[in-house]
Amino acid sequence: MLRGDTAERRRRRAIRTRRARLQAARRSRRAAERRRNEGLTYQEIRRRRRALWRRVYGTGAVLLGAFVVLVGALELAAVVEGTAEAGFSTATGLAELAAGLYGVAAGIAVVRRARGELPGSFSLWFLAAWSAMVFAIPAYHYGELIGGPVAVTALWLVAVAAILWFLRREADE
Repeated sequence: MLRGDTAERRRRRAIRTRRARLQAARRSRRAAERRRNEGLTYQEIRRRRRALWRRVYGTGAVLLGAFVVLVGALELAAVVEGTAEAGFSTATGLAELAAGLYGVAAGIAVVRRARGELPGSFSLWFLAAWSAMVFAIPAYHYGELIGGPVAVTALWLVAVAAILWFLRREADE
């Protein structure tokens, strides 16, 4: 017992505790009744909550992807022919475009399918985007040997086309 703790204080504390328990039970009963009236089960409530968070994450992916696409486009627009960094800027911009477009596409798919099942092709999309970003490096090195930013872009496009062809062929099997 605490000092100064009288029987009256203990009685008041017990009354407050009982009132709090009663209020919590009433709130719980009202919530259950509201769910029954609306026809919502716990599964439906969880499904709605999951759909909400998927929409939030999908919207974030779309916004981040759009920002990365914008940065990549600005990087490509700033390329000056004949400079030492022209090929590297082109390769960096192409890699950023690949990552940004993946973010936008995946985000849109998540937002559109928030309430249902997500597509199983996300892994293939990710693999294609990751490969496109990685293949910007050899495209830069060989493109610089051949002839500048245009060659870098051409080699990168050929590599991406080969990646997409290979992934589609593997996905069908």
